[in-house]
Amino acid sequence: MHRFKSSCWVALVALALPFAQSQAQQCVEADGLNVCAIGEAQLNQIDDSRIELHNLGDEGKDGAAISLGQATKWTASFVAPSTADSQRTTFTAVSDGDKISTATARKVGDTREISATFTGSGADTTYTVRAYLQGELQGEVMGVPSGHTGVVTQARQNGAQPTCRGFRQSVLACIDECKRFGFSSCAYCDVECEHAVEFKSDRVMNIGACEWTLDNQPSTPVVLTDGTTVEADRIVLLEEVRGAGSYPYVGFEQILLQTSGGTAYLGNQTVVRGE
Repeated sequence: MHRFKSSCWVALVALALPFAQSQAQQCVEADGLNVCAIGEAQLNQIDDSRIELHNLGDEGKDGAAISLGQATKWTASFVAPSTADSQRTTFTAVSDGDKISTATARKVGDTREISATFTGSGADTTYTVRAYLQGELQGEVMGVPSGHTGVVTQARQNGAQPTCRGFRQSVLACIDECKRFGFSSCAYCDVECEHAVEFKSDRVMNIGACEWTLDNQPSTPVVLTDGTTVEADRIVLLEEVRGAGSYPYVGFEQILLQTSGGTAYLGNQTVVRGE
């Protein structure tokens, strides 16, 4: 009888262990990359590229870890369509196990506070914020301390014509909306907003520097730290590296994506790997 109980216990443990492991870290492959759940997040693979992240809590700790190999550039489309007054998304770049840089977008009502951290110059690292509209530089502020808010996006102005159609909005629905608002042209409905995010470790004058690019589509007014307000559809956060010498990071191997708001979508990932 004792042997039978032991055998049953061993069998139950053997059955439970794989289930517990799968619950602890669910992983899928998308765009040829290994993507694993973080925290309480669950991953639903929509197709070979797109992943739905759900069961995202309110604290912004759940999400996904993306393994890249030795990369110098990563780009993806990401949408967190939360309608809550408060929502937070953080992207983290990891090199040799160290978290070398983050970009955070924190929604507060109708605004989004965007900040970045960089570590190449130690505790005194600063960064530059650049705001673009259709590829043209609209405003720039230098010397933003690492970890401080660099730019705040505002709500779109009433009556302002967008430059692309919204997330999951069909072309027909967009055209109907365009006509309802009386815009002069509905051509923008043929272009879906990219919702792109990008991180790269660049070489600037033989000195490395990390850079985040975040889409702000459709474009909205944004307020820079010097009080300037400009219209922008893309925000660039560029690490400032002072003086000559050896920059500690020339690549990265992982991106951590942590967000809140219940559900988010990731897709269209591309990677440029180092030589």
